[in-house]
Amino acid sequence: MKDEAKTKEQLISELAELRQQTTAQLETLKTKHKKVEEVLQEAEKRYRSILDGMMEGCQIINSDWRYVYVNDAVASHGRYSKDELLGHTMMDMYPGIEDTEMFAQLRQCMEKRTPHRMENEFTYPNGAKSWFELSIEPAAEGILVLSTDITEHKQAEEVLRQSEERYRTILEEMEDGYYEVDLAGNYTFFNDATCRAYGYSRDEMMGMNYRAYTSEEDAKKVFKAFNQVYRTGKPLDSRSREIFRKDGSRRFLENSASPMRDQEGKIIGFRGVGRDITERKQMEEALRQSEERYRTILEEMEDGYYEVDLAGNFTFFNDAECRQLGYSREEMMGMNYRVYTPKEETERVYKAYNQIYRTGESNKGFTFEVVRKDGGTGFGELAAFPLRNQEGKIIGFRGVSRDITERKRMEEERKELEQKAQLASRLATVGEMASGIAHEINNPLTGVIGYAQLLLAKKDLPEDIKKELSIINDGGQRVAGIVSKLLTFARQHKPQRDYVSINDLIANTLDLRAYELKSSNIKVITHLDPELPGTIADGGQLQQVFLNLIVNAETEMKLAHGKGKLSVKTERMDNTIRISFKDDGPGIAKENIDKIFNPFFTTREVGEGTGLGLSMCHGIIAEHNGRIYAESKLGKGATFVVELPVVTETEQSELADPVVEETKVALKEKILVVDDEPTVLLLVSRVLTDEGHEVETIDNADDALETIEHKRYSLILLDIKMPGMSGIELYKRIQKIAPSLARRIVFITGDVIGASTTAFIVRTKVHCIMKPFDAEQLKRAVNRILTA
Repeated sequence: MKDEAKTKEQLISELAELRQQTTAQLETLKTKHKKVEEVLQEAEKRYRSILDGMMEGCQIINSDWRYVYVNDAVASHGRYSKDELLGHTMMDMYPGIEDTEMFAQLRQCMEKRTPHRMENEFTYPNGAKSWFELSIEPAAEGILVLSTDITEHKQAEEVLRQSEERYRTILEEMEDGYYEVDLAGNYTFFNDATCRAYGYSRDEMMGMNYRAYTSEEDAKKVFKAFNQVYRTGKPLDSRSREIFRKDGSRRFLENSASPMRDQEGKIIGFRGVGRDITERKQMEEALRQSEERYRTILEEMEDGYYEVDLAGNFTFFNDAECRQLGYSREEMMGMNYRVYTPKEETERVYKAYNQIYRTGESNKGFTFEVVRKDGGTGFGELAAFPLRNQEGKIIGFRGVSRDITERKRMEEERKELEQKAQLASRLATVGEMASGIAHEINNPLTGVIGYAQLLLAKKDLPEDIKKELSIINDGGQRVAGIVSKLLTFARQHKPQRDYVSINDLIANTLDLRAYELKSSNIKVITHLDPELPGTIADGGQLQQVFLNLIVNAETEMKLAHGKGKLSVKTERMDNTIRISFKDDGPGIAKENIDKIFNPFFTTREVGEGTGLGLSMCHGIIAEHNGRIYAESKLGKGATFVVELPVVTETEQSELADPVVEETKVALKEKILVVDDEPTVLLLVSRVLTDEGHEVETIDNADDALETIEHKRYSLILLDIKMPGMSGIELYKRIQKIAPSLARRIVFITGDVIGASTTAFIVRTKVHCIMKPFDAEQLKRAVNRILTA
């Protein structure tokens, strides 16, 4: 009994020592590290609560597996009393225990004399279960088993997903390392995580100094940190440092340090928690590089990137967005989209973003207009997406914007070029049509006008007949005017280029219409640039254009409201003269704005317009390498703009008739007329015969050539276009057989003069009379040529 009492005292002493060691170890788990401290404090609290609130079970089992000692706690933990257990074997009390893991551990400790700690689940007769922590130590008589109820710990572990008792899990299986060092910095205690962090085994780590794995520079920092803790007695927050593992690789740790005291409160070392932050460092570096790469991409990309809040205020953007709008970063931050959005566009932009907010879907390919800081306008193409927070709630919008101002400009230019090409094609078609029909119209028209004038010249003609003939003559003249306009498209007329003043042409044209404008209650306002340069142009043709635009505006305003206001403005823009005619008439419908320069297009009633006026204007301005266009909104008047280049050098006229003063009267001469049109032959013969000339007529070039070979004439009137041999071919034949006669040939034509024919007439300087002509024109032309 004395030995047994001694054994109990030893057991109690050992238990007290274990408790003291356990308490000391738990005390060392305190740390400033937030997460670990919370876990350690909770563990310490729970563990102390367990120790203070209940007693540990203690039992001694001899080599025969008989209970030789148990305390009251053991009985309270199990289903047997002390008396029932003492003297009995474990196999008797717990059948089948030999097959359990716990018995295997007990056997190992019994045979190999090695201590062991484990956890075991106990099931009560009522089915309830409890967990116990078993500390198995070799004893003199067998083994000593200490049992602690850790059910509450187990419940806490389940919440925290820990698999073993609280303090062991924290120390041995937690990811963070726990360490204790003496005042010299040599390890006295540590957990497995510390070994893993440094790559050393427990045996290698025990007693190792921190300088063994720390660079010289960092070693100084660690020394200062420990020294500060020693001097102040206060814990030190976690600090990061670089360490060298056993394999030579480098890692980054974040360590906290607290003073470790003995029972008298004297600082005998340091303890703390270390966390491997290498991956975090790598992730931070990767994140930094990713952010840098992301920012580089954003700042170098041509397209703008932006983020705005729900109110449309900028919260983030790249440099491209600043360049697009012309603002600095400071000016843009917090700026609302309404600042740079035109008023008429604001509502549309708001609806687009509102749709994204309501549906949560993106909006791609949204185009909008912007006003830059300098006041200039531009166009953007937007792809917008919802911007969400971590909960998925839409907190704003983000997107990519592309400046399409240049593309818009190019599209407008392309559209304008297409319109010009279409108009040029239509005008070319009119020119080709004019070329085809001018000859057929002008030949009979010459007869209609000529004979009508011959009959009107008769003195004994009744008045009613004269009136009817006048109607015929006027109609013929009207047709002649239409044909003349048609020929403008085919470049029939020969421009006379001179140095002209556009302001003077405008003033003269307004003077011509002054009375009509005043009587129509049209107020004219002029803004003529006094510094406007002159240019080389055909003043007569330009005056025709200006007059046509003024008359059109006058007519539209008068028809609309019986009065109006016409503003005429001239200005220089770079190397271009710009003339604008603005009226307050009814304006032009959108569907007609692109058609108004088309040949024969008119909105007037039948008989009120030919539809050739604006087409003729377009042809004349195009001939001057200029541009004419209209700007209008229905109901808000119209503005016609003419743009002409400033030309400083005299251009050679395409075709010029020789000017001869008609001071003499031609003698009676022998004249040959060659034309395939009988009406023209009869008219010319009649007119020239009445003048006293001897006239012969032939209707084809072949017969005319044969006649010329045998006869001589003072003058030959020769049609250019004839079946078979043309007039030009006949002229070339005459040049060979009678060169002097070739100089007395006059071409008469009602056709369009093409480029090759024009070049031929310019080169040979041959005379030319255009159909339709009347008797007086023919007489003057023939007399001028014969007396030249």
